[in-house]
Amino acid sequence: MCRVRLAVWLLIGILAGCRQAAPDPAPRDPATGAARPARVELAVPGQPQGRSLSCESRSACDLLAFYGVPCDEDAFFDALPKSDNPHEGFVGDVDGPGEQLPPAGYGVYAEPIAAGIRARGLPASASSGRDVAWVKDQLAQRRPVIVWAPGTLQARRPVRLVDSRGRPFMAVRGEHTFIAVGYERGELLLLDPANGRVRRVFERRFDDAWAVLGRMAVVVEPE
Repeated sequence: MCRVRLAVWLLIGILAGCRQAAPDPAPRDPATGAARPARVELAVPGQPQGRSLSCESRSACDLLAFYGVPCDEDAFFDALPKSDNPHEGFVGDVDGPGEQLPPAGYGVYAEPIAAGIRARGLPASASSGRDVAWVKDQLAQRRPVIVWAPGTLQARRPVRLVDSRGRPFMAVRGEHTFIAVGYERGELLLLDPANGRVRRVFERRFDDAWAVLGRMAVVVEPE
């Protein structure tokens, strides 16, 4: 009898272990409720940026091109507001060296880029504080996402600065943009405007680098 009870308990334990090891259900597309595809890669046309610090304008033009809207990188940059605060406009000399902090040649953040895309007829929105699952959900709905991170895709310590009007903001040396264009097997596919090519990066490494500037993003969403 003891042996029978022992066998029963062993069988229960094995079955419980099988239940615990069952994979999680596939993530669902928030728009349709369908399972998110295991792999996505969007055909976003990429070109190398024309100036040393024009990555944001190049990414914006590549995003516009994906939606069939022609865009000249220099014209997009010229239309951007200029400021000593990257949340308000482009900071510094676009032809200056990299690895600098405001007010030297630096770059521009999500809000002015989204506004420039909206001015060309697409309903772009800027956001922050997102997560990798949100990026993958956007990609599953065929929406490329512009993201901000250090160009090395390594986490760096940001610094707190104050603009000429006393408004604080965070900045990091080597600030750069990428366009998330796909994902597969725990990696994200990022279009790098530095050379117009797609890079692969593990999701955890990407998220650590993206978090440096608060996980800023620009995406075109239907109104």
